[in-house]
Amino acid sequence: MDFPLGKLLELDVEKTQSPDHQDRVVLTRGDFQFFPSSGLITVRQGDALDLDSEDVFVPFGDGDVELTLKAVNQPGNPISLGSIFLRRDEVNVGELSKRFEGGGALYDVKYKVLPP
Repeated sequence: MDFPLGKLLELDVEKTQSPDHQDRVVLTRGDFQFFPSSGLITVRQGDALDLDSEDVFVPFGDGDVELTLKAVNQPGNPISLGSIFLRRDEVNVGELSKRFEGGGALYDVKYKVLPP
């Protein structure tokens, strides 16, 4: 059975969790960090990360996909900045946007769900 594939296009930093307006973040699916593949990404309030050029794909399984954005501003103490769901029924809908909201931060992610 073939499954859809989520493609992340952009991550917009509306408000960081850190008072210095800079977060070190990772995107996870469950306990698996998939972006960046290792280390952390440092972002500043107002940044727009071009994930389309990074080819950030999220494979689906039997159901929807939950993604969590985490700030790792202090090593060993990640803070959840919220979770979103990419849904199977969003295949071929076009570009969509959802918000990570948590820990005092606001991040918007743009994505699309590609057919199998």
